[in-house]
Amino acid sequence: MDDLQNVPKCLHSLNISTTKINSWTEVEKLRKFPGLNDLRIQGCPFLDEYTAHEKRMMLIARLPNVKVLNGGDRIKTTEREDAERSFIRHFLDTPESIRPSRFAELVAVHGLLAPLVNIDLSPDMNIKVSIYHKDECREESISVMQSVKQFKQLLQGYFNVAPANMRLWYYDQEMTKIAGPEEMKFANKELYTYNVIDGDYFVVDEKAQLRVLTGSPRANSMVIGSLSPSSYSNSNSRCNFGTSPTSPCSKSTNSRIRRKPSESTNLSNTRTRRKSSGRTSPGRTIPTPVGRKASLSSSSPSVKTPVARNLFGNSNVRNPVDQHYGEFFHSKVFREDNKNC
Repeated sequence: MDDLQNVPKCLHSLNISTTKINSWTEVEKLRKFPGLNDLRIQGCPFLDEYTAHEKRMMLIARLPNVKVLNGGDRIKTTEREDAERSFIRHFLDTPESIRPSRFAELVAVHGLLAPLVNIDLSPDMNIKVSIYHKDECREESISVMQSVKQFKQLLQGYFNVAPANMRLWYYDQEMTKIAGPEEMKFANKELYTYNVIDGDYFVVDEKAQLRVLTGSPRANSMVIGSLSPSSYSNSNSRCNFGTSPTSPCSKSTNSRIRRKPSESTNLSNTRTRRKSSGRTSPGRTIPTPVGRKASLSSSSPSVKTPVARNLFGNSNVRNPVDQHYGEFFHSKVFREDNKNC
């Protein structure tokens, strides 16, 4: 950089990347060229200790004449002002003897700025809360980076209540006064979504068990639903199958009486037949149903039985034409008067 005196003052673009420049003092000598607008400086060893943002900020604050840096966009006024303010705060704790000369120039423009406060906005991971169960109260520090399911498993170790039989209520210090407590129903929901803070508390409650009515047949049992087939057989084994329906044993038990397969088959095969109007066509008779007695029609005068009508007037013959077909034909052809002749 000692040969810069021979460089014309109208220089407006310069590339000094991967050179032997090793200090900021050498870089500040570029301010002697007011027309220098475009500068490229990369790969210099003394810049390796800075991040990319800090490197750009330091170069913009030290070189007010540069308008484009390392081929990027044109430097805006707000970006330059931020870089100069950051430059002042960067050297606030540095002794005056080793401060760069640019520091005094920027203090005259922006003033002696106070350091920025480092504010941590990340939420607290561990919260101190109170947990109530019946008459017991515990003060615990819990992590909000866990789900409701995991939190219930933790409470199981405290109060010996199964998560499946647990109801968990969250009491916010402010919202409880307006909307009441909130039940934590969703197992996969994280605790931090409830905005839990120090001083909040939880209430652990057990689910109510269903009670069987006193008058119910299952009042003394804890069985839910209908009895199994084995229990039916056990209850039926106390009584004999030959007892009558009016016996005390059959009245005391509510068991069902199973029919024999033969009885159920006979009942299912029985069909109800419609009554005939008594009209039949000539030569046809209504057959008697199977299983009925023939004397039923004669014994009960109130029941009208159909009468079979045929040419011979004999109602007992089912089909007299078929039985005496030969005689009928012979009598019609060869009459008795012809025989006498």
